[in-house]
Amino acid sequence: MKPKKIHAEMPVKATPEEMWKVLSQFGDVSTFHAGVAESHNAEGSDNKASLGCERVCNIVDMGIPITLKERIVDYDEGWSYQFEVYEWKNFPLQEMRFRFTILETTPPHTILAIDIEYIAKPALLTPVMAGKMRRLAQDVLLGYKHFTETGQKRAPIKALKKQYKENDWLEAQYS
Repeated sequence: MKPKKIHAEMPVKATPEEMWKVLSQFGDVSTFHAGVAESHNAEGSDNKASLGCERVCNIVDMGIPITLKERIVDYDEGWSYQFEVYEWKNFPLQEMRFRFTILETTPPHTILAIDIEYIAKPALLTPVMAGKMRRLAQDVLLGYKHFTETGQKRAPIKALKKQYKENDWLEAQYS
């Protein structure tokens, strides 16, 4: 089975340099993003994003603790990186990759994109998980947007969805 691909974009009121500074906080993403319960850089890796850098993320989904070990496999300083989930616990996965890309800048906004490719295990779950993965993409972008724009750490995703939707700021697009 071919990987399912999810793409989402969101405008962020920031320069590309400001956006990259936040994206580069790879190992300790949980210090500012409420979607990640705990994270840390893997032994031998720095917190800052770079090729080969690794981290461990612990998340909770529907009350189930999930552990993901991730490694940056493609890196373009200041613009994008891709990481693979190379080990997981309590998540139905065969393979998964995420890419963050700063697409364009039209002051005062920068467009932040996320691309997710995955195959579930068993593979027949792959299309069933598409809605969940689209929501994940939006939640991830929203957390990065809010922290980059406000500096507020660990704002609950549910509150952010309500806040940005009420203010008509939530403009995620999918393809």
